Amino acid sequence: MHGNHLKTDRGFSLVELSIVLLMIAVLASFSIPMLNSSLRDMKIISDAQGIATTLTYAKLQAMAQMTSWKLSFDLANNQWQIERFDRDTGQYVMEQSVKTLSEGVSNSGIVFVAESASAPTGFPTESSTTITFNSRGIPIQSEGPGIVYISNNNSHYAVSVSISGKVDTWRLQNQQWASK
Repeated sequence: MHGNHLKTDRGFSLVELSIVLLMIAVLASFSIPMLNSSLRDMKIISDAQGIATTLTYAKLQAMAQMTSWKLSFDLANNQWQIERFDRDTGQYVMEQSVKTLSEGVSNSGIVFVAESASAPTGFPTESSTTITFNSRGIPIQSEGPGIVYISNNNSHYAVSVSISGKVDTWRLQNQQWASK
């Protein structure tokens, strides 16, 4: 009886397997660019929020320690750092390591923008190279309101400090800056 039994259990043919692999390759070719774009968008948001958080930290530390704190932006190299004023030496001392925009993401395209074509209401179109808080946590008036612009060519963000010390994150959508 075993010899006359028809074989009904069989595996996939090479043609069926090839079709499935081709379908997976086509789907991957569409999804990988979208995934990369989403990762870049998330990273620029993360960079903007990181700068805003550090500005808030500097403001709070300035008030708590009753000494000036500042963020310095190296726009050309897409780096920034936080510094504290040392009363003993009369100089600013770096408090943390230098941060780089989009650290850990190669070819993200995220950069500081020296000047924006537009600005949120009440802010300059030029990125600040320093934003300094006095011992009361108020931005130093001579510098005016501070702002830095970052972009990855698809998305444009700004982080601002008003003359009253309010830290805010902005996004440019439809030619209008909107607070995030």
